Amino acid sequence: MHKKLVHFWDKLRFLWYFLNYFMAAAVAPLFRNREEYRHLWLISERGTDAQDNGLYFYRYLRREHPEVNACYLLSEDSPDRRFFSEDDRLVRYRSFSHYLALVLAEYKVSSHIMGFAPDMWFFTRLDRFFRMKGRKVFLQHGIIKDDMPWCHADNAHLELFVCGAKPEADAVAAGFGHPPGVVRYLGLCRYDGLPFKEHTRSGMILFMPTWRATLKDASVQRFVKSTYYKGIMELLNSETLGELLKAQECRLLFAPHPEVLPYLGSFHSSNLQVELLEPGKRNTQQLLIDADILITDYSSVFFDFAYQRKHIIYYQYDEDEYRKEQYPQGYFRYRTDGFGPVVSEVPEVVRHLEGMLHSSCMEESYAVRTEKYFLYHDKENCRRNYDAIVALGQGKGAER
Repeated sequence: MHKKLVHFWDKLRFLWYFLNYFMAAAVAPLFRNREEYRHLWLISERGTDAQDNGLYFYRYLRREHPEVNACYLLSEDSPDRRFFSEDDRLVRYRSFSHYLALVLAEYKVSSHIMGFAPDMWFFTRLDRFFRMKGRKVFLQHGIIKDDMPWCHADNAHLELFVCGAKPEADAVAAGFGHPPGVVRYLGLCRYDGLPFKEHTRSGMILFMPTWRATLKDASVQRFVKSTYYKGIMELLNSETLGELLKAQECRLLFAPHPEVLPYLGSFHSSNLQVELLEPGKRNTQQLLIDADILITDYSSVFFDFAYQRKHIIYYQYDEDEYRKEQYPQGYFRYRTDGFGPVVSEVPEVVRHLEGMLHSSCMEESYAVRTEKYFLYHDKENCRRNYDAIVALGQGKGAER
C-alpha cells in the first residue's frame, strides 16, 4: 500500500513538472530578448547544493568571463547559499524563473546529468522523447570507474561529457556510445581548488563511504540490519581504532553520504575521537584538503585525494554484494589501478592506518599510478572546460 501511494504521488509530481515546463515553453518567446535570459548559461549541481564542479565553474565564469550571462540554480533553503554574495545571480530551484531559464538557456551546464532540471529522473526520460533545446554539458560529479548505464548515449543526450582522467575518458568514449567528440578529457573544475603545496599534517582522518542504492526509502529497521550499516558501525566502534586515534592524537571524521541523512540518528561511536559530520553542514572539498588520510569504500572522492598524492585506504567489506546490487565492474580495478590498499576487515584498516600515520608521503607504487592516471595536474581545468563549451557554439570539435 505504501509503495502504491508513493507511485501515485510521483505521477502527480511529474505531471506538475511537465505542466510548468509546457507553460514556460509557451511564454518563452515573450522573455527571450530580456537581458536576464539572452544567451543564458544555466549552471547547477542538483539545484539544492553548491560544493562541486558546478560551483567552481560558475565562480570561474564570474571571475574570468563576466561578459557571460551566467546564473546559478539553487534552492532558497540550501545551506550552500553561504558561498554566494549579493552580486551573484541565483535562480530559485523549481520556481517559474527556473522553468523559463531551463527553456531559454543556450548552455545547460551541470555536475549531474540533467541536474539543471526541476527533477533529474523525470527530465532525463522526457528528453528521450522531447529533445530539450540548448547545449547540455555534463561536468560530472566525480570520475567514473564503473559501468553506469544512465550515462550511456541512449539514456543521456549530451553535447559535452567532461572526464577528469585520461583512462576514464578512453573507457567512456569506447563503451558508452556517445558520438565522437562528445566525451572529452578536460579535468574536473573543482580540482582547480586543490592545493599543490606539500600537505601539513592535521591529525584528521576522513571516513567517507558512498551510498547503496538498494537502501533508498528503506525503513530505519531495514537500514540498521543492512551490511552497509553494520560495516560502518564496526569501524566507528572499533576498540583498536580508538586506541590508535588516542595514542596518535588524531580524529576520525565520519562524513556520510547525503542519502544517509534520514538515518543519521542510527549512527554512534564509543570512541571519543570519532566525530559525525552532518551532510549539508560541511565543506566537502575543504575536508578533502585538510585530511591526512582518506578511508572510503567505493566513493569517487578518492580521486580528489589521489590528485593530491595523499594516503587512501579502500575498506570494501561488501564487495560481492556491491557488485551484484549497485554497479557492475567497470574498467577500474581497485587492486591493480587503485591508489591505496584494499581491505575487507577492520583490523586491516587499523593496521594500514598505523603505518600511514608515520609517513607523510603516498607509497611510491601508488604515486606512480597517479602520474599515469592524471595527465593534467594543474589549475587549468575550468579554463579547459570553458574553452570546450565555447567551441560547441562555434561548431568546433576537438580530440579527447
